[in-house]
Parts: sequence; C-alpha cells; structure tokens
Amino acid sequence: MPDETILVVDDSFEFARTVINYMLIPMGYRTLHAADGKKGLQMAIEYGPDLILLDMNMPRMSGLETLTALRDADCKVPVIFMTMHGSEIIAVNAFRLGVRDYLNKPFSAAELQKVIDAALQESRLTREKEELARNLLMAETIRHTVVTLSHYINNNLMTLTGGLELLASMLAPDNTTGQQIIEDSQRSTKRIGAVLRVLQRITRAELATYHGQVKMIDIEQALRDELAADES
Repeated sequence: MPDETILVVDDSFEFARTVINYMLIPMGYRTLHAADGKKGLQMAIEYGPDLILLDMNMPRMSGLETLTALRDADCKVPVIFMTMHGSEIIAVNAFRLGVRDYLNKPFSAAELQKVIDAALQESRLTREKEELARNLLMAETIRHTVVTLSHYINNNLMTLTGGLELLASMLAPDNTTGQQIIEDSQRSTKRIGAVLRVLQRITRAELATYHGQVKMIDIEQALRDELAADES
C-alpha cells in the first residue's frame, strides 16, 4: 500500500469526506484536509504532503490563487485541480504553474487513482532510487567493515595456529590430555579459518539488485560447504 500523504483542499466538507473516506483511505493513503485555500497553503508548507488535491473554486483564496501562493513559497508538491467549472484559460494558467492534472467533479475512484499515479510517478521513482542508493551504501559499508575485521582476526589466528603447533611439539607423547586439548583447539582454528574464507569470498562478490532489492548471499550454506570441504 502507498506510504504517501495527500492533502485535500476543498471548502465542501461533504465532498472532502467522501473523497477521503471512500477513495483515498481505502487506497492506502494518509490524508489531510483543509477547508479553504489559505489553510491549505499553511498545511502544505507545514506538513509537506506528497500530493495536493486542490478545489478550483473556494472562498478566501481560489484554487489558482492558492497554487500561485504555493509556488511563490517554493512549495513544489504536485497539485491536481478539482473543478465543476473548468475552462481552457484557467487550465493553461494552472499548467504553467506546474499543476499535474485536473479532475472534473464528480469523478470515480478509478479516475482519481489514475491521475494520482501519474502525478506521483516521478517522486516515487526518486524515492526508489534514493532507497536503493542507501541500501548499496550500507552494503558497501558492511563489506568494508568485514574486510577490516577479517584482516585482524586472520593475523591473530595465524599466531594462535603457530603457537598450537609449537606447543604440540613440546608436549610429551604420553600427555594424552594435553594432546587432546591441542587437537580440539586446532579443529576450532580450522573452523575459524573456514569462516574467514567465506567472508573473503563474500567481500569479493558483486551483490546483484533486483527491483531495488539487494540480493544477499546465503552465508550459512556457504559456511556449511566450507566446513564440509575441510572435514573431507
């Protein structure tokens, strides 16, 4: 469902309630309502909705006056006009000010959804690109962290492995307890080494993206395969 907020600016409470309760909310949108253009201007600046449904004919400020004030305030929220008395002249002026579309009252939910989708297409694509960029940045940050930590772990693992080998050569052959401890420790170091090899492969791999989603590598399966190879 959409995660977007639509501001309905209309002086008819009954009409606004119908659009909000029976069209926008069932479509999954969050909603705001302003009963006139002046209040709509204030709410648009304060709340920054994703889209404005703006009535053409209202008291205090007409739809065209509200749109002009929005653009003067550098508010770039997409606007769709709603009117029962449309005219080509008004439509031309509105489109010059950046209105995305207009609806003739009354309109259906399907007609409303169509113009909303068209008006929000650009902003939706922008959000998807921004989210993908954040995901890729996070993945690269994690990759760099894993490489750094693997380097430090590997250095200490080499020291531990060498120490165990030296200790094994120093133990008396009849010291079975000591030999068993060393063997168990060496098996553990091999497992740690297997983990590091899996991590190294992961950090060298290119993460593919499908529809904005980062496809992750199956780390657990890779580790099972590596450990099985060590034990074979």
